Amino acid sequence: MSSSVWDDPEFRVGGEFVKFDDVGDTVTGVILDIRKNRFDDGKVVPQILLNCDGEERTLTAGQVRLKAELGEQRPEIGDTITVTFTENEKRAGGKTLKHFDVSVVRAGTTPAPQAAPVVPKVATNEAPDLSGLNDAQRAALANLGL
Repeated sequence: MSSSVWDDPEFRVGGEFVKFDDVGDTVTGVILDIRKNRFDDGKVVPQILLNCDGEERTLTAGQVRLKAELGEQRPEIGDTITVTFTENEKRAGGKTLKHFDVSVVRAGTTPAPQAAPVVPKVATNEAPDLSGLNDAQRAALANLGL
């Protein structure tokens, strides 16, 4: 099988570009490719091609805080990444600085399970209704001090 120049990842079009306009905007996807994007002013930033539920999207990390977070997390091809726009910090001169949360699940691993929410016990003087329980279930609750 021969490879065409058009198969080169540098030529690959990444579908719709990811935009972070509003705090809370989030993108999650599997990383298909990571490449350099050079802007007209010579600045080079990471550009990540994502598979987001079957759609290809391109994430260009031109924002300084996003670029820093990606450099810290160091995601690789095959990893699943979630990027969330968390804060729009007001700066002097009418400028803003966007802050991001970057979460990476390494390829071949599963995310840590979410802890079940803790439901606080409500103090009450009433005994719970145990009429629907059998003797074994009542005994188990008694052993737990409930």
